Amino acid sequence: MRKTIVIDTETVTGTYGLLSVGAVILERHGDSVNLLATYFGFSDEYEYGFYYAQQCAYAKRHGVKRKPRSEIESELADLVNRYAVSTAFAYNARFDKAVARAYLPTLRFDWLDLMKPARRILASDEHYPAYKKLHPHIELTRGGLLKRGYSVECVGRYLGLPHETHVAVEDAQMETEIAVRLGLFDIAAVC
Repeated sequence: MRKTIVIDTETVTGTYGLLSVGAVILERHGDSVNLLATYFGFSDEYEYGFYYAQQCAYAKRHGVKRKPRSEIESELADLVNRYAVSTAFAYNARFDKAVARAYLPTLRFDWLDLMKPARRILASDEHYPAYKKLHPHIELTRGGLLKRGYSVECVGRYLGLPHETHVAVEDAQMETEIAVRLGLFDIAAVC
């Protein structure tokens, strides 16, 4: 039985300015997964950004109050400690790791990336023909990975998931579903 956290962050632009962080904590037993907790922290630091409106709409729908980053960091750290999680998974973990280090520095994880193994699995004989049919623009690298077309949105579409919302907690839930369906947790790449 392993406890796992999947984290997604939304920023003002690039890795600048944390707007929100979303987390899904789950317990894995072989192929089965049990949801333990979800978390959405919406920072009160910025009043603008690429996906600011989406964070506001989600927060309003779910009664989430905006709060200082220090409070978000403390709440998330308490949750991580409660479930004794030491490894964070993310789709494109380099991005979320950079954001977390810059804006949530007391959170310390070993980061594992879900994107690279997804690129390999979707390029396999089992998935590639159907994936290519849905995304005809994709190509493979010489090393046998998807060269393009492996965003969360593209992979989610292939798996029949809803569109990516760019709300951190909803995207963390989507990334969790992608990881479960493609078996990525056990083959995630070190970031």
